Parts: sequence; structure tokens; C-alpha cells
Amino acid sequence: MKKLHIAALAVIAMVAAAGCQSQGAAGKASGNFKGETINLVVPFDPGGGYDSYARQLAPALGKELGAKVVVVNKPGAGGLLAMNELSSAKPDGTTLEILNMTGAVGSALAGADGVKYKPQDFSYVGQIASEPDVVIAAKKGAIKSSADLVAAAQKGGLRFAATGPGSNEYVDPLVLSKALGVNNKIVTGFAGSGEAALALLQGHVDAYSRSLGSQLPTIKSGDGIPILVLGSKPVAQFPDVPTMLDVAGDAASKEMLQFHAHLLESGRTIAAPPKMDQARLAELRDAFAKVVQEADFVAEGEKAGRPIVYKSGADVAKTVDELMNPPAAYVDILKAAYQG
Repeated sequence: MKKLHIAALAVIAMVAAAGCQSQGAAGKASGNFKGETINLVVPFDPGGGYDSYARQLAPALGKELGAKVVVVNKPGAGGLLAMNELSSAKPDGTTLEILNMTGAVGSALAGADGVKYKPQDFSYVGQIASEPDVVIAAKKGAIKSSADLVAAAQKGGLRFAATGPGSNEYVDPLVLSKALGVNNKIVTGFAGSGEAALALLQGHVDAYSRSLGSQLPTIKSGDGIPILVLGSKPVAQFPDVPTMLDVAGDAASKEMLQFHAHLLESGRTIAAPPKMDQARLAELRDAFAKVVQEADFVAEGEKAGRPIVYKSGADVAKTVDELMNPPAAYVDILKAAYQG
């Protein structure tokens, strides 16, 4: 009887252990990361929007996982160097990265020099932010509306600022040129986005396109005015400003602009290396979802001017699969953008 009792206890223990393993695989916190150090890589210099999101996320995610999450800045080649490193990092979840999905997908579609990863291979933890780009003009300038923008471009005299080939700021005017049948001139050579914005306000360029969050300070100060939303729907801050879909011409142009909006709105995402251990990935996804949907965390982002827009890792992966099948004409634009 005693041997039978011991055997029964052993079976119970085995069932309990299997249940714990099943819980971990289903995304319930299992303590896989307890006591570990996780590097959260920002592929840009400190101080920007990506850095801000990462530094807000790191302590909260670390607390939820029972781990220490350290923000590591690795700028270089517009984020390409860090993405290449992520693609070959150990797939255990101790290296994460906040990705600019527009750049990550766009550079791969363009076949840009140095790309050693496939966006669809990354293990996506979840999206933390999503926003459209917005074209602004200087309040003291001649451009006051989207109609003025198109009219100036038709005359061949519209100058867009851009920090360099391959950036959103460079791709946006190229897409508008192709879709609207206009001629945009792109002025580069700026040391950064701040210098490009200053060139707009000083009248050296006529328009500047970048993310909504980055444009808001200039708009709120009264120095810049929103002209066109490069997204699929208007934004709450200025609902009367048209989207690029509102000014699209034929069906082919609208298809191109719709794809561009989809790419821009793919947002800022937390990713892990390819072939991630599924139990650990599930735990990361579960912890991330809990943290970024918590009311205080969302309020903190709003206060900092960095709104939180959550999407699950599984949904991000689905979006990436969709983005890897672009219109042929759009790929030609991306190739031109990365060649400069």
C-alpha cells in the first residue's frame, strides 16, 4: 500500500508539472525571466521618441517579468545595424528591440544595401505605438492647405525637407509625387530632424513630413500648420485636415496611398529574435500586454506626448505578412528612396 501511495503522489506531481508547463506555453507568467537581465535595444540615439517609449516600458516590463530590463542605445545606419544584430541574437528573449516598422519593412522591400534580416522572421512581442505622418508648412509661408501644396508641386517648385534617403521624410514626398502626379523636390543634408524643422520655419523649404507626435510641438507653438495627414483616417487633434486618401486621384494612386498608410501605421513595435522559444515568447507577450494596457501606463504616455496604441504580437506578425506583398509601383518608389 505504501508503494502504491508513493506512486500515486508521483503521478499527481507529474500532472501538476505538466499543467505548469502548459500554463507557460499559453502565455501565463511562469517565472521564466525571473532574475534575468533583458536588453531592450533602441536603434537610435538617446532622447528621441523611440528612446522615450523604451525608457517608459523598461521598468514596468521588468517588474512584471521579475527581471531587470536595461535600455541600450545602438544607433547606426538608420537602425539597420541593430536590426541585423537582432536577427542573429540568441532566441531566448534576453534581447529585445523597439523597431521602426516603416524602416524595418521598407528597407527590406527595397532590397537596401546591408539588410541581413527578413521582417517576417522576427518574433513580435507587440506594438506600443502607431501614428500617421503629417505634412506641415510654416505659418508664415505660402502653403496654407493641401490644395496649395498640390498647386505648388504641379509648378515644380515644392521643396520638402528630409534628413536623408530611406527615412520616412524622404519616402513620403516620393510617394506623393507618384500618386498625385506632381513634382516634389527633396532637400537633404540636415544633421537631424530639428535642423530640418528649423529650415522649414526659416523658409528654406516649403513642407516637412514626419510622425504626428514629432510634429505636434511645432503645430502647438503656432509656428507650423498641418496640411495633410499621411494616414487612412483624420486625426483627433485637427479633424478637418484631409488625409492623402482624400486627395488621391485614380484607383491605382489610391491603392498606393492606402498601402503607404498601412506601412506608416504599422508603428513602433517590440520584437525578439527569430525562432524564439515559444514558452518564453508567450510570457513576454502576456507581460507586455498587461503593462501597456494598464491605465497609469497609458496616462503616463499621454502626458509625455507619446500615446500608447497596443496591438498583440500575433496581430503584428499578421500585419507584417500583409506588408510583404506591396504593389509593384510602391517597391519602385522604395528603391528610389533608398538609393537617394
